[in-house]
Amino acid sequence: MLRLGLNNRESDGPSIAAVKSEAQAAVFKSVDEAALDKAVDAASVDEPKRARHILLTKPAQTILLVFIFASLPVFVPRLERFREMLPHPRELVSFKGSEAPQTGGDIPGGSQASADQTFASTGSSAPVIVGADHPVEDPANALDSFYSSLARTDARAPGAITRVTHYGDSPITNDGITSTVRRLMQTRFGDAGHGFILVDRPWAWYGHDAISFTPSGGWNSDALMNPKINDGALGLGGVTFRASGPGKYTRFGPASQGETGKNFSRMDVYYLQQPGGGQFSVDVNDSDAQIVSTRNDVVRSGFFEVKARQAGANSFDIKTVGGEVRLFGAVLENDGPGVVYDSLGVNGAYAGLLVSTMNQAHWMEQLQHRKPNLVVINYGTNESQYATPEQLERYDKDLREVVRRVREALPGISIMIVSPMDRGQMAPGGKIITKPSIPMIVELQRRVALETNCAFFNTYAAMGGDGTMAKWAAMPKRLVRSDLTHPTAEGAEIVGRLIYEALFDGYTKYRGRTGSQSLIAQDKSN
Repeated sequence: MLRLGLNNRESDGPSIAAVKSEAQAAVFKSVDEAALDKAVDAASVDEPKRARHILLTKPAQTILLVFIFASLPVFVPRLERFREMLPHPRELVSFKGSEAPQTGGDIPGGSQASADQTFASTGSSAPVIVGADHPVEDPANALDSFYSSLARTDARAPGAITRVTHYGDSPITNDGITSTVRRLMQTRFGDAGHGFILVDRPWAWYGHDAISFTPSGGWNSDALMNPKINDGALGLGGVTFRASGPGKYTRFGPASQGETGKNFSRMDVYYLQQPGGGQFSVDVNDSDAQIVSTRNDVVRSGFFEVKARQAGANSFDIKTVGGEVRLFGAVLENDGPGVVYDSLGVNGAYAGLLVSTMNQAHWMEQLQHRKPNLVVINYGTNESQYATPEQLERYDKDLREVVRRVREALPGISIMIVSPMDRGQMAPGGKIITKPSIPMIVELQRRVALETNCAFFNTYAAMGGDGTMAKWAAMPKRLVRSDLTHPTAEGAEIVGRLIYEALFDGYTKYRGRTGSQSLIAQDKSN
């Protein structure tokens, strides 16, 4: 069975030979998180050359990280058995999300950039040139509802916010791919906020760009992959956080870099109401604190929105006050118009977990409250590790059930299935080849998408198809990490751009096909 196989061997994570979740937790709790983040940031961001103390140089920092992780099993007796399982520190550094520089026109490892022409979209004979080498496949016009919302946002209609909720596995847990799509969409259509973010880091490499995220740590977390709880109440993002008593907190604030994520006017906290539930507080800019009780006679989703007194660079805090509290995350938004893009990556996840582990009624509550205009289903990395005919048959059924549940929660919603990237493996003789199961997974997803009237984006083909990871690994500045699965910051930028360009191509053609250009012009004149 696919589900049993995946539970027994987790292929996703910081590397193919990554430690099991319990070992990871023990390791990362033994290291000062702030010091690790500082070292990671220093090692993963290029700085202008200047005279620095030798201990501040990248080689020294890399050596320090190697020493820390290599010595943990020596100095922590209970970690002795994990000595051979520890990830290489270089992998942890390269997996840190960061804002990568924009790439040029041609896609390394892929085909040459070309263009498609849409004449009717401007209402004139002048063509609009859009990057359409690898467009979204959408014969049923499944994205029309999403494009319609985007057209209103594009027309700058008051309060017109277009929301995207993107589900996926570990390649998006550090927000590298999704932050690129978010940044490009917000640059083009307006920044209406960051979207959903968890209250803590369930994995050391979890992070989001274009927002300041400062959790206290120490929360007890349960994710889709092997949760310790069995009620299936895992929130919108597939992770629940538990705390007992006061002292746990999280702060969300404006981004310190980049052009987006500078302003948040409201925060919507997602939590669980339950018998005997405790309390947490929320405040804006260290003032106007409000106490929220999670106590309820029945178990159900709870939501609490707090608004800033004025728009701008506002910071929001969540703090536990007392009792047993379960939180999922929070949504940070502005009043719009603009785009909001949720990045909901879960390490080790596969689509079937949304069926077998997530409580359906609970997930429906979460989706219905969020009200996205587009749901992206982006799995396949872990499924590719276990792709026997029997497992693929199970995956086919699970993926169709995921689509059915999303549609039941949100009738008329636009859904896009996004395939996994290429995934490399070493062949005899040291040659890097595409994992044979990847094309099988991609074709299965495409078939399910078209038969269930969803849109489909073929990431694997768009990035170059067979052998792409071999090319990316051979680049002078590598685009994929040494596990041949997870992209570097530069590789994530490329994949994110491919997704954005495909969506923008589809939107441009939608405008030409529906004549919505006249509506946009009319809205802008009002």
